[in-house]
This record gives sequence, C-alpha cells and structure tokens, in this order.
Amino acid sequence: MSLQQVSIRVDSRLLHELDQIAHKKYKRRSDIIRDALVDYVEHDLENREVKEIITNQFLEGNIDFDDFSRVVGIDTAEQIKIAKETLKESISRAKKDSKQNS
Repeated sequence: MSLQQVSIRVDSRLLHELDQIAHKKYKRRSDIIRDALVDYVEHDLENREVKEIITNQFLEGNIDFDDFSRVVGIDTAEQIKIAKETLKESISRAKKDSKQNS
C-alpha cells in the first residue's frame, strides 16, 4: 500500500484537541487523523451495506415502509417506493400486453 500526502485546514481548537489525543495515545498527529479516516470510511461502507440489505428486504416485501424509511431516510424510501410501484405496474402491463398479443 502506498501512502499519499493530503493537506487539510482545521480549526485551531480542533488541532489542539487532536494534539492532546495524540499525546495521550503516544501517537503522531497524522496517525490519529489516518485512524479517524479509516474508521469513517469503514463506518460509511457498513452503512451502505446495511442500507442495501434493508432496501432488498423492502423490495421483497419483508419489511414495511415505516421501518424501511427509518433506516434509509424518508426521501430515499419514498423514491424507492415509487420506483418499486412503477416497476410493478410496468411488469403488470407487459404481462397483460403479452397475453393480448398471444
């Protein structure tokens, strides 16, 4: 794994807190920042995986809309609900058209 350098600007109070944490843990400031970034990215990936699983459960009818919206957020839940209903209607129309053309 090759390390790349990144420059950021932070508030002086945050930097002071960061330095205190680094001192208490006997680590360098950059190590604390790197650990925090790794934790953040891992947490974000886990959240996306959970949301994907919950979305699949909703689409399969295994959980209700309220539970689904609590996990993924109301805006996302509504968009997925509309997409699910639209897809269901399209499939229904396609089957109906197919039977009429047979």
